[in-house]
Amino acid sequence: MSTNSAAICSRRTVLRGLGVSVALPWLESLPFAAGANAADRPPTRTLVTFTGMGFHSQHWWAKGEGAKMELGPCLKPLESWRERLVFLRGLWNEQANNGVIHCMQTGNMLSGAPMSKTEVRTGVSFDQLMAQRIGDRTRIPSLVLGCEGPIPGLQDGHPLLYSSHISWSTAVSPTWTETRPALAFDQLFRTDRKKGDRRVVDAVLEDAKSLRQRLSVSDQQRFEEYLGSVHEIEGRIKRAGKEPAAGGWKPTLTAPDRPRPADGVPAEIPEYWKLMNDIVLLAFRTDSTRIATLKYCNDGSILTHAHVGAKDQHHQMAHTQPKELVAVNQFFMSQLAYLCERMAEVKEGDRTLLDSTTVMHCSSMLHGNHDAKQLPVVLLGGAGGKLRGGRALDYLNAPNRRMCSLFLSLMDWGGLELDRFGDSTARLAGL
Repeated sequence: MSTNSAAICSRRTVLRGLGVSVALPWLESLPFAAGANAADRPPTRTLVTFTGMGFHSQHWWAKGEGAKMELGPCLKPLESWRERLVFLRGLWNEQANNGVIHCMQTGNMLSGAPMSKTEVRTGVSFDQLMAQRIGDRTRIPSLVLGCEGPIPGLQDGHPLLYSSHISWSTAVSPTWTETRPALAFDQLFRTDRKKGDRRVVDAVLEDAKSLRQRLSVSDQQRFEEYLGSVHEIEGRIKRAGKEPAAGGWKPTLTAPDRPRPADGVPAEIPEYWKLMNDIVLLAFRTDSTRIATLKYCNDGSILTHAHVGAKDQHHQMAHTQPKELVAVNQFFMSQLAYLCERMAEVKEGDRTLLDSTTVMHCSSMLHGNHDAKQLPVVLLGGAGGKLRGGRALDYLNAPNRRMCSLFLSLMDWGGLELDRFGDSTARLAGL
């Protein structure tokens, strides 16, 4: 490709306006965004989602195959997606069983590395290794989001910082986890935050008008739908800033006693989590990044999910396992069902965004009584044609059941092939 052609290609894949840049979704009429696969295929995206403290011990299971696959009550929201789902039983991080419960079972969730009990020291998580090695293919190396802030303090003398972060950029530094939707949105679209009073869509209208003339009829419709989704999410973020703080715990005040921060967080947990899901979807649709983690809640979470009838904090329910915990667990899985639904709606040539994405959901322990000898893991999506769903795989008694073996496969699918990672030198058999 000539220098001039390359410049045109770059110009066509990013809309620019005053203080704003908007990467485009996949469009058949245009070359894919700079850094995409050489073959005319959408890239594979990698998304890790996390909820702390496992699931109800009696109701987290799956068996069978394909459309006849049976899912336990905790997985009920995913029944429509069972043919896109792989249930993994028996995987573990051996090092997570060598220390204090919550903090020592979460800090190495995505690295499998040993954790220091006297200082903050673990290992680089696989998502950040991908960001460091291949993240330069997109404008943002990785997107790291969360829906609950870090838990301060110590547990039996060990830092609770471990239990609040799953993504680590270095052995001693967790990756900054953005919990504010507006600032997460800014990472994707704003180059000059001083221009924040102007709508993103308005700022790029002149560039968009020129681009429309080059698109096919079907791409024009896809393009208009995309700009509409950008505008809709931006509006929801602004409305959220006028609402009281998020979280299940209800303070004694009936109204805030200080002005709301400009970036705002939705008052209700379902809307908050949905909004963060939508920001991840936008990041993938626009090829702003291909690597993301979304921590819905911490290990040792203090949230109360009153929206599903829970009366106690998640942490307490994880220990006592009342029947209401199943409804909380189902709410967690409904986030994955929502992601599947939205991804399946996005067409990228002869594939959908779901076909080109690997979603891994995991937790720090099997259930709330600190059983980390096997971890709950599900995979969804198509991994660019490399992942076949509708299966329940049992590794509990297999020679190799390391989480890091799974991470080697996830990195393969995402475009980074390594000989070893963490405590593993082999991929999972049968995956």
